[in-house]
Amino acid sequence: MADAFKTDLRIVFQDTGHGPVVELATGAKGLAAVSGVDNLVQALTLRLLVDQGELEALGHPRYGSRIRELLGARLDRANLELMRRFVRQTLLDDPRVAEVVRVVVRSRSDAPGIVDVEAEVRARDGQSAQIGVSLDAA
Repeated sequence: MADAFKTDLRIVFQDTGHGPVVELATGAKGLAAVSGVDNLVQALTLRLLVDQGELEALGHPRYGSRIRELLGARLDRANLELMRRFVRQTLLDDPRVAEVVRVVVRSRSDAPGIVDVEAEVRARDGQSAQIGVSLDAA
């Protein structure tokens, strides 16, 4: 049976304090790969971090999320709920996702302007995947 989640180059997310930095991972034999549900998690994380429309020139005008539309806005209850809805829709945009089980979006009291996003999805094959990202919303 073929891997429904495919294989891709593994990337490493590093938090610099000013937003995530993405780099290709390397292994003993060169570039590292990621497969299975780990690839789904990586793909969904990237989809959340890319602005919708950012890849239009590459032929993917609807890829990405609308989260950044709210960056700089007050992190009140209404905007956090709208961000939660943006996250949910972005996750559902991936054809491998059957259901978004849970999405939690909250501002951090220890780091003003930082928003933590946690989500759980159920893939079309029934597997669960956990996604977590932190965004600088200032």
